[in-house]
Formats: sequence, C-alpha cells, structure tokens
Amino acid sequence: MAWIGRKKIAFVPVYRPNVPPPDPPDVIPPDWENAILRRVLFDPDAQTGADRSLRAYIFAASSGRADLDPVVMPMVVIDRKDVRLDQPDILQLGADLKNRGFDAAALVMLGLPPAGTSQRGGFLARFVMAENLGTWAMELMHVLTGFDDIRCQPQFVECPDIGMPPNFAIDMFNFDEMAFNGGMHPSAYTKAAMQWLDASAIAEHTGRIAGYALHAVGLVQPPSSGRSTAVRIGSQVPYMMVEARLMVDQFESPSQLEPGIPSSGVIVYRVQTSDPFGSPEGERLPVFRLTATALTVGQSFTSDTNVAVSVTGTIPGGFLVVVEDQNAPFDSGQLLSYGDAGTPGNVSSPVVVGFGGWLDFKFLFAGKNAAGENRIYAVDQDGQLLSYGDAGTLGNVSSPVVVGFGGWHDFKFLFAGSNAAGENRIYAVDQNGQLLSYGDAGTSGNVSSPVVVGFGGWQDFEFLFAGKNAAGENCIYAVDQSGQLLSYGDVGTPGNVSSQVVVGFGGWQDFKFLFAGSNAAGENRIYAVDQSGQLLSYGDAGTPGNVSSPVVVGFGGWLDFKFLFAGKNAAGENRIYGVVA
Repeated sequence: MAWIGRKKIAFVPVYRPNVPPPDPPDVIPPDWENAILRRVLFDPDAQTGADRSLRAYIFAASSGRADLDPVVMPMVVIDRKDVRLDQPDILQLGADLKNRGFDAAALVMLGLPPAGTSQRGGFLARFVMAENLGTWAMELMHVLTGFDDIRCQPQFVECPDIGMPPNFAIDMFNFDEMAFNGGMHPSAYTKAAMQWLDASAIAEHTGRIAGYALHAVGLVQPPSSGRSTAVRIGSQVPYMMVEARLMVDQFESPSQLEPGIPSSGVIVYRVQTSDPFGSPEGERLPVFRLTATALTVGQSFTSDTNVAVSVTGTIPGGFLVVVEDQNAPFDSGQLLSYGDAGTPGNVSSPVVVGFGGWLDFKFLFAGKNAAGENRIYAVDQDGQLLSYGDAGTLGNVSSPVVVGFGGWHDFKFLFAGSNAAGENRIYAVDQNGQLLSYGDAGTSGNVSSPVVVGFGGWQDFEFLFAGKNAAGENCIYAVDQSGQLLSYGDVGTPGNVSSQVVVGFGGWQDFKFLFAGSNAAGENRIYAVDQSGQLLSYGDAGTPGNVSSPVVVGFGGWLDFKFLFAGKNAAGENRIYGVVA
C-alpha cells in the first residue's frame, strides 16, 4: 500500500474523565478542535516561524506526493484510562468512520507520552496532544503506508541493550523518521519503499569504482539530471546504501521541540531485509547504520565487506562521493596509480585516479612542463596533446589542458624527460626518424617549436623512453634491434645527443613494457614487465653493462595493461601508472 494523493483523516478528541492530570475538565483545551487543526495545518515554530505542522511535514517528506484532508470529529468520552486500538468500542468507532469515507482515523487524547501507537497498514492511530510532530507523523505513516518500525528492538542480535548507547549509532536513529519519531525526513530507502521516491533516483553501483553527485534527501525529489538521491551497492540483501543529509528545511534542522538530524554529510547504512515494508527478517535489525556520524569532505568509510565510500567534494544541496567495491575487478579504461616501496612484491594497492576512457588515447606518458608541474600527457583521437594533473586521490585527475593542437598522433614514439641542462622536455620521433624535443609552457597550444636533437635513425628502436641513472644524470634510453639497452644524453642543441652507452647487453626487446621512474625512496629505476607478467625494477649505474639485477616489485598481472608508465602526482609522490585493458 502507499500513501499517494490526498487522504481524508478523522481526528477524534478522546476525553477520559477519571484519569489523573492532564485529563480532568479544567485542563481540556477551550477550543480543542482548533488546537488539533493548528498541529495539523499550520504550526509555526516559536523561534523561526517555520511551519512544523503535520501537513507541511507529509508534503515535504513525500515531495508533494502525499497530502491529508483533516476533519476534527466531535469529542468522544471514554471512561477508562486504558484506551487501546483493539478494544471493541474503538474498533466499532473505526468501522463507523471508515464507512463514512475516511481513509484513516486518529484518536487524540490528553495525557503524557509515550502514547503513540497504530494499526500498521490498518485504519486507526492513537497519540496525545503533548507528543511531538514526529509521533503524529510516524503513527499515521504506519497506518497509511504499512511501513514498519526500523529501530533497535530487544530481539535483534545487533541490539542487546535496547534504548542505550551505542545502539543509537547502529540503527538509523534520527536519520530516519521510522527509526526515531523526531519529525525528520525518512531515509532514501524508506522513501523509496513508501513510493515517495522513484527507484530511478537511486543509482545502482556496478563495477569497481564510480563517482556520484548526491542530492540531499531532505530536498525536493526527484533529483535533477546528473544527480542521485542515493547509491545502492549490491543487488541482493544485505546491500549498502549511501545518501547525503543536510539541514535543508525545518524538519532536518533542530528546533526547540524536534532534534532534526544529528549531523550533515554522507551516511552509509546496510539494508538487512527484503520485506517491502521494512519489517525484520529473522533476528536482524532491518536497517543497520554503518557510519556513526555523517561523513564530511575528505572523510571516508570502508565496510567489513571492503566497500569504500569517500566524500570528495560539495555541490549545492549535496555532496560528491566515490564508491569503490574493492572486491570487484578494475574496469577497462581506468587509470590506476601505484607506489613502489622498492622491495620484492611491495608495489602498493592501486588508487583509481581516472575513472574511464583512458584506453582511447594513442600515447600516454608522464612528465613535467616548463614550470616544473608534474603532468600526465595524452594524445587523443584528433591528434591533440592533452595535459592532466593528478591530485593523487580517487578520480581526481584534473580536466585536461590542450597544450598541442594537432598532429601528435603521427609520431612513432612520444615520451617526456629532461635534457642535460635539466630542462623539462617532450620528445618525439617523426616519420623521418628524427628525434625532436619540445617544451611545454603549460598553457593552451603553447608547446614550443621543436629542436631536432637527433638527426635520424630513431624510428628503428624497439623501445624509447627517458629517465635518470643512479647518479641522477638525465638519460634517453633505447632498445636496439639486437636487444641492447642504450643510454644517451641530450645536450639540448640540434643534433647534439651524445654517443650511446650500452648499459644492458641483451634481451631487453623481450619485455612488453619498458619505462623509467623512481620508487618511493626516490631511487631512479628502470621498470620492465616480463613475459610472465612480473614487474621488474633495475638500477642503471651509468657504465657499460652495469644495469643491476632486477627486483621483482610486482609478482604478476602486469601484462593486462594497455599503457604502463611512471611519473609523479601533484604532491610530488613517485607513482607507476597503468590503464586497464
């Protein structure tokens, strides 16, 4: 069932003449009908003036999908203290009102809380005047939506000490009206179950990693294009939910009478029931909150099932988040960033710094522009040379700058390094086999005119890349047709690349990838991927044949990349970058 559209609700004042205060006649409101209507139709907050009436709450929580037409009935006198909804005279009263066309009825008594109760999915609710908006709303929502309580109960294995902390940190507490009757918005899970939120407003996370723009639950729903109200991770129960909460209205914000939500940010919770109305299955809490407080920008959470949620930024009315299911394989086209500790097998777990699309480039390599900024360079399908910055965090590779306007896909080799003077350069081998050297000023189209530093024959190499030897000298490395690893120096003037030094005597043509970089300790290394998929790390002493024996820093799987290269992120950390094929 669903509370959609306008429901006609009877509010029945119930007077109990022989009950201790506040029921005696001298405390009955002189205009009880209008006192009830004030609570229902217009109930301004004493401090802010914001309308905290029942109707305003239902309209806001449902984004206008639900409404109520209240009718206050004549006062009924019941001469007993215990007025229960299952008593014969109360059931008859309910049947009479139902026959008169009402969709629900609420007994409104004088007295002290707690008194709120209801026939979930039935017709009758009960509460007292002294109870807050949240109680009135919750009991009528039980009746008209059929949705259950989702708070801690003694029978749940997660709730051994019901009503005492830390249970308020594991059930939804006052992040959901149906867990704590505080007059705040229901969660995205609850709104969707009540049909107050379309299923399409909840993004389904698939694959390894993705970013989402979360529209705060308390705002008008559905979210605008490009946003989601929540993210669901997992297709079966139990599954995780991620949503944004902000104090955006009088119901999410605290007041004198209502607590509002406890904190603004992003919350993560686990749904542990498949019941469409939130009822428990077995002895499990239906909705288990995983984040004790809402996460703010820069904070993250990793579940016991290895799903990580990171808050990466804010947007008007919400937050940017990244969800990474660390159990899932990496997605094709993602740009990964690794650190190399320098010891066997100690390449770190990767950070996905680019979410997708990196397979489409012809060239991909890292270097520095003329200002010394660490960049990732790429050549797109139009032959433009793009320059990106890597902030080092999930998905935070910057938008590209087009530093070269076209023609860059015509080269055989393209890579970055430094000449002997320490100037940062981009090197290319043209169709004539010349080795060209460019400078990148870092602004659109401002790659300099090339210097021809090598006059010919550079197209014949198997590999060509730049790096530093163990002494810190800038080198251009090449693998010739006989498999030797050669090292050149670039003086920076036309044709002045130095004579070669054969630093590795043979077998270098057998690698799938060959590139240079630095490990985490700042040691200059030559990296290679062998035929078994191991990532090897060599040191170059700079003298003939003196490349060191390799260290196996990655034990396997390195054949699966389309691109593999080394560079630095914006923080200056040495990284190995790979694009998943």
